[in-house]
Amino acid sequence: MNRREHREAAVIFLYTLEIGGDYEKDNVDGEVFENISDLISHTDEIEDILNKSLVNWKLDRLNLVDKAILKYAVYEMKYLSSPYEIAINEALELTKKYSDIDGKQVPFNNKVLDKAKDLIYG
Repeated sequence: MNRREHREAAVIFLYTLEIGGDYEKDNVDGEVFENISDLISHTDEIEDILNKSLVNWKLDRLNLVDKAILKYAVYEMKYLSSPYEIAINEALELTKKYSDIDGKQVPFNNKVLDKAKDLIYG
């Protein structure tokens, strides 16, 4: 599994959890499962960063696909030390693929992740 496939599998797994799906290790690659387990242990910090990055929005108002994409991107930047350019670009590619029905989600998610990047990297 390459890095892009890993990201996509992680976002799909997060989305599955968001809709009340099972947290089953058998259903996903071991490294993806470990990353999601680690992300869950940092949920409060990740959600705090996202809430501070949202202007006139709250995280619970976002659609669940975007919520999963944004959470994983912030996790990547903060806890996996991925270069922010890569984490943001990959998140935007996932947004295009799964969420950008009206052409407004990519700019919205980009703005949120740009603010999150500033909070994470200073």
